[in-house]
Amino acid sequence: MAATPVVVEARQTPAPPVNPISVADSRPTIRALRVTDAPVIDGRLTDEAWLHAPVANHFRQRDPDEGQAATERTEIRVLYDETALYVGARLYDTEPAAISTRLSTRDGSPDSDSITLYLDPRHDHRTGVQFTVTAAGVQGDAAISNDTFTDQSWDAVWSSAVWHDAEGWSAELRIPLSQFRINAGDEQIWGINFSRFIRHKNEIAWLEYWPKNDSGLASRMMHLTGLEGVGPRRRLEFAPYAAVRQELVEREAGNPFNDGARTFGSIGLDVKASVGAGFVLDTTINPDFGQAEVDPAVVNLTAYETFFDEKRRFFIDGSEIFTNFGKGGANDFSFGFDDSTPTLYYSRRIGRQPSVGADGEFVDTPRATTILAAAKLTGKTSSDWSIGIIEALTAREGARTATGSLRDRTPVEPMSNYFVARVQKEFARGGAGFLTTSVTRRLDTTLMKNELSSHAAVFGGDAFYFLDDRQDWVITGELSGSHVAGSAPMIQNLQRASQRYYQRPDAPHVEVDPERRSLDGFSGRVFLHRNSGVWRVNAALWGVSPGFESNDLGFHTRGDRAGGHGALSWRKQTPDRFSRSRDWWVAKAWTWNFNREVLTDIVMGCGSALLTNYWQVNGCAGYGVRALSDDLTRGGFATESPASHWSNVGLSTDGRKWLSFEVLGDGLWNEYGGFSTRGSISMNLKPLSLLSISTGPAMYRSTNLAQYLRTEDEATFGQRYVFGTIHQKELTLQTRVNWIVNPKASLQVYLQPLLSTGKYDEFKELAAPRTYTFHRYGLVGSSLSHDPLARTYTVDPDALGPSSAFTFDDPDFNFKSLSVNAIFRWEFRPGSTMYAVWTQQRQDDAFPGDFRAGRDLARLFSASADDVFLVKLTYWIGR
Repeated sequence: MAATPVVVEARQTPAPPVNPISVADSRPTIRALRVTDAPVIDGRLTDEAWLHAPVANHFRQRDPDEGQAATERTEIRVLYDETALYVGARLYDTEPAAISTRLSTRDGSPDSDSITLYLDPRHDHRTGVQFTVTAAGVQGDAAISNDTFTDQSWDAVWSSAVWHDAEGWSAELRIPLSQFRINAGDEQIWGINFSRFIRHKNEIAWLEYWPKNDSGLASRMMHLTGLEGVGPRRRLEFAPYAAVRQELVEREAGNPFNDGARTFGSIGLDVKASVGAGFVLDTTINPDFGQAEVDPAVVNLTAYETFFDEKRRFFIDGSEIFTNFGKGGANDFSFGFDDSTPTLYYSRRIGRQPSVGADGEFVDTPRATTILAAAKLTGKTSSDWSIGIIEALTAREGARTATGSLRDRTPVEPMSNYFVARVQKEFARGGAGFLTTSVTRRLDTTLMKNELSSHAAVFGGDAFYFLDDRQDWVITGELSGSHVAGSAPMIQNLQRASQRYYQRPDAPHVEVDPERRSLDGFSGRVFLHRNSGVWRVNAALWGVSPGFESNDLGFHTRGDRAGGHGALSWRKQTPDRFSRSRDWWVAKAWTWNFNREVLTDIVMGCGSALLTNYWQVNGCAGYGVRALSDDLTRGGFATESPASHWSNVGLSTDGRKWLSFEVLGDGLWNEYGGFSTRGSISMNLKPLSLLSISTGPAMYRSTNLAQYLRTEDEATFGQRYVFGTIHQKELTLQTRVNWIVNPKASLQVYLQPLLSTGKYDEFKELAAPRTYTFHRYGLVGSSLSHDPLARTYTVDPDALGPSSAFTFDDPDFNFKSLSVNAIFRWEFRPGSTMYAVWTQQRQDDAFPGDFRAGRDLARLFSASADDVFLVKLTYWIGR
């Protein structure tokens, strides 16, 4: 970083916008007009109130001709009364026939002409909300946090309408004041901005313009004045629901818990109420946290858990308060480079599938843990304190078991209490805060005591500080500590888990203590980042101690890690002869463990360009030097990590066309002949304004020379670390079909067939610690035999020598999976929605190790299916 040159670039100062509205300070101002007769929301702007409202029309382009006046005239008017804010937009177009009215799902990529309203009701220049209306009348909304981050999973209850005529189109929005987090005070000043997208010109114009190389969203808004008597509103909303689910599954012979059909019904209530100024309390009774959208199918051969996104509405709303931990100030955290800094709060732990197993010939385990009740308090004070609290109680769950005529019920999940608290204070040049989580369980069986912690807690503090007045350079940091308590067997399991591998014989800094009743650790990270400009810098140092553990209510894959990186990037967003924008970056990164052994040492770079025809090209290349791997043997000796190089390329065509493509390819090769390659092509088809189809195959091939299989213990010769060479092939075809009936009703279909095979050969054992050499079984000095009927291998490591023979299962696999998810969504009134969902799952594992696409697809589509039908109705009561 000390050697990084300081680059001074000449910046074009934009001309002052022509603004017919009064200017209160250095920023333009829009004045809202108070009305007694609210306008009718029909999109026409014919109500008398609109005729008297001040007009703002000084839009300027960010694309394609940055800084130039917008090519089409746009007029904005703002009204309000004691219940709502009203926005009227008149969008003229000299080619009205070219206005795109393509339909899309709510919050989807509209690919249509649109107008977007940005608001900062707290006027803190850090948070806000945005509302989009397309020329087809489709709504979209999102929450703004950390100045630039947007979360489209946030949904407000509001209404809008559009109208088309010979001069263009117009839009009206009515947003209840109850949907905003507003500071106390009789006279309000909000931040406000607008952007307009003209699809046939690919033009984006903003009312308050700023250069593309500058950053910011909430901090870049102009002022909305004239708001009197619109302080915090009492908010009380009720959302009762009723749901029924029918499961039709393959009947299993002799299984008393599966007759092929099961029906479930539930009712519940969600309540949202304002608590003081700027705070909202969400409570739920018998919540329905069933997911309408299924998780994608994956084949995971690693020792680490797969991360899935949250899809449950209760946890999504207001989540930005919790997820911004350690991310304040900076607008780019895409440079990871094997960063294993844990996530302190991972909401999918609440209501997860029970984690303790049950024994029996037939076992019926609940798919999820029942959440008895949950409450969430989120908000921000007028003095810039952000507060979020979540409390959830889950039920004790049991699995039904059957062995012969014996029936039993085995506890598989204890009653548990989950608690999360987040507090952050923002200052003029930065901010600081903390996040804490706690899980307390009622463990009343020996099995649960040996598997689960009785109490787990994490406490972390974070802060950010801007080094300059423009809030360009920022330092962001976090530091966390964890404490887990439980029985000695449970803590011993944690010590041996893949997050830490305390049992490693060549790791002097850690060791397994079978008497321990608790585990403690720490995690920390610090970033230096430049938010804007042609030249940008991103650098970080981070570390996770061996004993850190956050998986009770967080997500943590690997401890005993530290690392750092430095990246220099360049971006030019003004057009030239060949492209409209282009960028590149180069980076150097390292990781090591707490024994100061280098595990990763890489250099890489990437570049991309948006061509003049709106095609996008990109590519990357990197090289990693030979290092060590302390987890390949999964708790054994460290091994060599071979040197490797990799690259990837991508090409995508103009997405505005009725047919567009995206082609991607990447590959990795190591010095000993191992490799992996992946290629995909996706087609986006838009045959009708109400229909879009996205589909395309992705193929993956790899040869891993050292896929871990098992550790074989011998009293005389110690441990043998058994590996195989795996040749893996994978084919998937993800397809999404969106049929939009109207702006309030849609049918979405998701289809994912997955074929994944693994063929193993060259079974072997590690020859010596800290090497990548192996003794192959079946050659001179050892024997290897295969029983194809029992699908087992038998190994004698030294043939007639004193070593003991051992047996392991044939690891070849052929996993075939089909996931179908069809969702019909109808918002029959604002905030009230009906869902009808059909989910189908098919699986098959015939022909292990043998990949034949045609045969495997035929086998998959003929496999027995498990079908789930769900109908859910939610009715919103509020104003």
